[in-house]
Amino acid sequence: MIRPEKILSCGMQGNILTMECAQGVMQIVPYADNILHFVYYPQNDSSCLTEETDGREKLPMWGIEAVPSKDSHSALTEEEDKILYSLSGAGLEVSRNDAEITFTGAMGEKLTTLLDCRLEPAVVLGEKTFHIRVVFSASEDEKYFGLGQHQDGSLDLGGREQILWHDYSHKGGEIVAVPFLVTNKKYGIIFDNASRMKAVPGVEGHTVWQAEVGEAVSFFLITGEKTDDIYRGYRCLCGAAPLPPRRGLGFIQCKQRYASQEELLEVASKYKEKGCPCDIFVVDWFHWKVLGDLSLDTKFWPDSAQMNRELEEMGYETMISCWPRFMKESENYEFLEKKGWFMKDARGNTVYGTPEDQRGALIDTTNPECGKWYFDTIKKNYGDLGYKYYWTDEDEPDISPHESFLHAGTGARIHNIYPLTHTQCIYEGHRAAFSHRCLTLSRAAYLGAQKYGTTFWSSDIFPEWDVLKRQIPTALNFCASGMPYWSSDIGGWQALPDEDTEEDYSKLLIQTSGSGKGAVTKKNYTELYIRWFQFGVFCPTFRTHGTRRNNEVWSYGEEAEKILVKYVRLRYRLMPYIYSLAFWTEQTGAPFMRALWMDFSDGKSALTEDEFMFGPALLVAPVTEQGAVSREVYLPEGTKWYDFWTDEKLDGGQTITVDAPIEKLPLFVKEGSLLPLGEVLPNSKEEQTDIDIQIYPGKDASFSLYSDDGASYAYEEGEYSLVKLIWEEGKQELSVTEEQTSEKLRKKNYRWTKH
Repeated sequence: MIRPEKILSCGMQGNILTMECAQGVMQIVPYADNILHFVYYPQNDSSCLTEETDGREKLPMWGIEAVPSKDSHSALTEEEDKILYSLSGAGLEVSRNDAEITFTGAMGEKLTTLLDCRLEPAVVLGEKTFHIRVVFSASEDEKYFGLGQHQDGSLDLGGREQILWHDYSHKGGEIVAVPFLVTNKKYGIIFDNASRMKAVPGVEGHTVWQAEVGEAVSFFLITGEKTDDIYRGYRCLCGAAPLPPRRGLGFIQCKQRYASQEELLEVASKYKEKGCPCDIFVVDWFHWKVLGDLSLDTKFWPDSAQMNRELEEMGYETMISCWPRFMKESENYEFLEKKGWFMKDARGNTVYGTPEDQRGALIDTTNPECGKWYFDTIKKNYGDLGYKYYWTDEDEPDISPHESFLHAGTGARIHNIYPLTHTQCIYEGHRAAFSHRCLTLSRAAYLGAQKYGTTFWSSDIFPEWDVLKRQIPTALNFCASGMPYWSSDIGGWQALPDEDTEEDYSKLLIQTSGSGKGAVTKKNYTELYIRWFQFGVFCPTFRTHGTRRNNEVWSYGEEAEKILVKYVRLRYRLMPYIYSLAFWTEQTGAPFMRALWMDFSDGKSALTEDEFMFGPALLVAPVTEQGAVSREVYLPEGTKWYDFWTDEKLDGGQTITVDAPIEKLPLFVKEGSLLPLGEVLPNSKEEQTDIDIQIYPGKDASFSLYSDDGASYAYEEGEYSLVKLIWEEGKQELSVTEEQTSEKLRKKNYRWTKH
């Protein structure tokens, strides 16, 4: 076992602090005034130090794109028993006797103490390496959020072990590993390790991280006076989430599956005929002849180019599922085998599924050449036929790479990076090939995946009330992990238990169970679908999906259709607000689907896991109990709240009971908010020009209204408009000021309504 034990000496190289230990070397490297990188190397030679050639450190640091900051000014003070190091936004105090490090914030307040870090020599998949264990202090009232996707239904991750590796088969729902932990104590930690890890936050005064493989202990500590300061730090380190196409924020219609070109055109025509807004239709799996062809079966999809032209004439675009598996009978298998671009076993043989799942070999997109071929093939067989967007299913992959050998390293060493390199090759290929924005729906993520035009979803979940309820904290923690775009399969993916029967399920049935735990069948499924749909309207990505014969807004009866269309129209009315939030996210890194703790410091907000903020104005309280026609809603303290539907003004800091019949989602607006609404258009190709600014007075308010062409990357060159909306409560006046203007965009008509 190797651990620092004590500090023998220290020195500065620029603003980098290096401490020689009884065993090994510790370094503190600033990446910004509020970002410290801690590294502990087991060896004592100078090769540990930052390379001068390109400014990067000698660590893999998957998903980290930043380089150390030379502009951050540091101060070092040495005392007999301790070492003090500080930047303007963060600092630390090191005990010479035992090498404990206490990290501090901008005002010198204690954040956490690194109590121990150690490396245990090990051999994993034939490699000599180390197991890693790191222990931090944890305060009694500390709460923990983030860490990717865990679907156990709890928002606060403290008090129990959290596994950090992709696990499709986890009993609560798929786990996605993003090693970014944020606390309510004004700091976050990115643990830089791509192997299988475990995190145990807040147990008996400690937070413990363990990693299976690593040559050094490496983590980043980010501080912030406000929650969003931490996300600016994440953005600095891991990259900005680019603006999705505006269509990607509209309604995405999907099911398992549209089996033919004829069927898809028929459904799209009906949406057009009914006047229900929609933007994207999805072509799911089994559109191929053989898995691995990466092309469509022309028997069922005879002319995709013509189909996509017809859809675009109707106002729609398409997304297509791209799988990384290749069966031996497929068109590409022999080529890929010769290239050696599949995952291998210890003897160098291609791993061809598992005994339980023989659906082909997995492509190794950790190899950049392989990744380039992968996108080039997708472009030729899908993109050039008019399919605009990509669905990278199975990119965890769910056949575990742990025992395999990949171009970038052993499956044990790089277990979690596959979705990062997989979405990277698609994004980079797309940017080189097309002018329209990349949008990829990915089933898994890792640090940095947000910068590749990605949105994510919670995998193959069941159509059950408990699953719907658990989607809320699942979403809030995933978005808190630096991944701002997320959705669930509205209605659940798995089939209903009686899906294959002929029993009618189009009748709206509400009083199915007083306990909230009744079984979901075709007869009572409509209620669940409506409640899930209402929740989905207020997720960053709004997408319906599921294993049902029919899954369109008219599929569940006339009464249900009226309710569903009402909420689709609400989503499109909110598009000026939502699209502006997406721009704000691109600029700051902060999510706009936000747990209450991010914006409110009262203790009850940190414990509330079934409500959330959707941007700065809207508080959403989904109904997740079967048969419920009301629910309790906590209104955070420090402000007043307006009922969105009735305009009733209510005090914060209280829990109220809200009427919630099947057609109503409890929705509130924070006092001192500006909510820009647009006219309902058939799709999001064109931007809305009639903007109705809803003013919720009581305090001064401001909002930055953003617009661009919605489709290209011209916004990166300044082709956008930004309008500052300011409400002065004392004067009861609204001002509209253009801060950035693009002559290429349509002029807008503004009016305002005070509530």
